[in-house]
Amino acid sequence: MIVFFNICILLFANIDKERQLTIGYEVASDTQGIYELLYSEEAFEEGNINVASEKYKDISIEQIISYKIPTATRYIRLDLGNSPAKINIKNVKMKYFWYTENLTEKIFINNLEIKDIDSINLEDNDISILSIGSDPYILYKIDEASILEINKVDDSISYMFKILICILITSLGIVFYKTIPSIKSLSIELMNNKKLIWTLARNDFKTKYAGSYLGIIWAFIQPIVTVLVYWFVFQVGFKAAPVEEFPFVLWLIAGMVPWFFFNDAIMNATNSLIEYNYLVKKVVFKISVLPIVKIISALFVHLFFICFLMIMFIGYGYMPNIYFVQTLYYSLCIFALVLGISYMTSAIIIFLKDLGQIITIFLQVGMWMTPILWDFSIIPETYQWIFKLNPMYYIVEGYRDSLINQVWFWERYNQTIYFWGVTISLFIVGTVMFKRLKPHFADVL
Repeated sequence: MIVFFNICILLFANIDKERQLTIGYEVASDTQGIYELLYSEEAFEEGNINVASEKYKDISIEQIISYKIPTATRYIRLDLGNSPAKINIKNVKMKYFWYTENLTEKIFINNLEIKDIDSINLEDNDISILSIGSDPYILYKIDEASILEINKVDDSISYMFKILICILITSLGIVFYKTIPSIKSLSIELMNNKKLIWTLARNDFKTKYAGSYLGIIWAFIQPIVTVLVYWFVFQVGFKAAPVEEFPFVLWLIAGMVPWFFFNDAIMNATNSLIEYNYLVKKVVFKISVLPIVKIISALFVHLFFICFLMIMFIGYGYMPNIYFVQTLYYSLCIFALVLGISYMTSAIIIFLKDLGQIITIFLQVGMWMTPILWDFSIIPETYQWIFKLNPMYYIVEGYRDSLINQVWFWERYNQTIYFWGVTISLFIVGTVMFKRLKPHFADVL
């Protein structure tokens, strides 16, 4: 099966991605100004032009100007400030991973058009320019030889990415094969005790608030109050604007609902063996069901909030569509992620009580490291990959894709592969750890 999947990936998988290349140069001028790069996939026409800009600040001091543009770009226009000036540019380079090309001479000789430039001269890779208007620029078409080289690099990167996926799948397959006995026995225990799991989960949910006047209503009040507090602070207090022209409160709650489930499930599942220690000490009881009991108990509240989400969206005039169904998939993602983590944490906390405090701190930091209260687009592209390593990024953005952006999860194939790779790895490690420590639980408790 592993060989079959690897062959399919190598031969048929399409992992083309909108990647970016860099256009950069060194500039020195006797006047400050805004240096823009206009770019397009086709001949420049109004409506198909994109703009990237940098500011030249220090007069007569050499400054590196660079722009990120899509690899599909064919036409570029260097806008050299916005007032008459003496300008010197050199080392106009186009970079794409390991491919680098110096465009200085090509731009000087093969440019399609220049404007508001009195004189332009090339000497030793330096272009000296005397601009005379408010919109001096040089228009250049990237030649076919450069495009061919970029495509070769792109093909190499795609193939390397496929190889890495194959290595990941093979590694997971080998680990999975070696841990099949532990996983198989755990799966059998869960399947054979599904009625017990359901009964315990339902009772756990009911008894959690037993004795209070409002009972299980408290399970819903606290998250709602939390959402209202954050909404008041950010929208009323800080005057947060709509995110991508979407009401802020809907954008906010779409990110907070999955985090509530993750936070509640991971904390309760971690302490499940300690809370039910009287069952752990019974020889005949299958204690492997306890973490999943706590997760299902938290799931009841989560399903309520999914319905609450839909009501809020309807109230704002956004009617449910087929993408809303995808929230159930992302709920499954949280369930699987928490289950893998909780088998580790519930086993370790018995021997290391400090783990509970560590997880609390981790969750506090994790909430702010996940784009729940802030828009991910504010992070510079250079550092975005670091935040994407967080599995909850995939889930939070997935809820917004389902409710707001209308994007299917398979359209984000690279993040989906990464998430399930991490989740399956955590589940394998958690299962093995739980099984090995299990014989010592009763003695320590």
